[in-house]
Amino acid sequence: MKFSPFAAVLAPLAFLAVAWLAPVEDRPGTAMTTAAKEFAACLEDGQKKQALFGFDSPKRTNWHFVPLQDDKRQPTREGIRLELLTENQREKALVLMRTGTSSEGAKTAETIMGLETVLHQMEGGKGNVRNPNWYFVSIYGEPGADRWGWRFEGHHLSLNYTLQGDQVVSVTPSVFASNPVEIRSGPRKGQKTLAEVQDLALELITSLTPGQKEQANQTKAHPEVEAKTSGPVQSPMVGVSSNQLSETQKPLFNKLIQVYLRRYPQSIAGKEWKRIEKNPDPIYFSYFRDEKKPGTPMTYRIARTDFQIEFLNMQADAEGNPANHIHSALRTLPKDFGLTK
Repeated sequence: MKFSPFAAVLAPLAFLAVAWLAPVEDRPGTAMTTAAKEFAACLEDGQKKQALFGFDSPKRTNWHFVPLQDDKRQPTREGIRLELLTENQREKALVLMRTGTSSEGAKTAETIMGLETVLHQMEGGKGNVRNPNWYFVSIYGEPGADRWGWRFEGHHLSLNYTLQGDQVVSVTPSVFASNPVEIRSGPRKGQKTLAEVQDLALELITSLTPGQKEQANQTKAHPEVEAKTSGPVQSPMVGVSSNQLSETQKPLFNKLIQVYLRRYPQSIAGKEWKRIEKNPDPIYFSYFRDEKKPGTPMTYRIARTDFQIEFLNMQADAEGNPANHIHSALRTLPKDFGLTK
């Protein structure tokens, strides 16, 4: 039977913020450890050389979310790609990916992978190779050891996890991106991916008063998500602060942040949300919109001293439709990967 990583039907996880405050039984760190061990054990010796690295390897922080290939159209991304695995091995790789995501997050990730087929059709097979099996798995250190981590990555998707034993220490950097955001032609016309992270931001922007917009609106676009780094480029703490939002705006702002957290298993999302709530420091929202260009390209940042959300929709899609290509990321400040220096 031909393998398809998108065959599983994953129902979206209903969002109920109040549920995050109750104890949850899911143990994603334990699930990650088990899945990583099973994936590593099923690999042949040659495959292990491609997929398994030391925890201190510089490869661990050498992450990307763009296509990586040489002039012969061969992949140069580190890790072992799904295409080279047997059906059983690929399924174990996808099980590992799903341990790091909620049902909703896994569905979104697999949709992003599936957009490679759409891009291949749009581009007529020219340019970068578009292949839903060009997603790569890497494990750093021994799963379950004092320090270890893993990555699932390919075009427009980079999931990075750091653990101590079976305790999740870090889930960043995390990038979900989509090209196109809305499919404008073909049999999947109308399908949208990641639209919520833009729609909620636009709703928040619309709710801002003239004085708040003057603070939040930036004169130039925020910088692109910077890969290949262990720490993000920290945006200045500019914009309108959470302390300045009204009682009707705050729930909308919170919901926008929670969309990014909803990509993770419930216990991780809940833990991160509690941490955000306990810190009294304000969170800043800033945005840029180019009203003069077709599609109204936009960017925004949500930033505090301990985390940063980055969003850009500045590029056209593969058919030339303007501002139909989203990059969205969650980063930890000052460092990702559980690093402190």
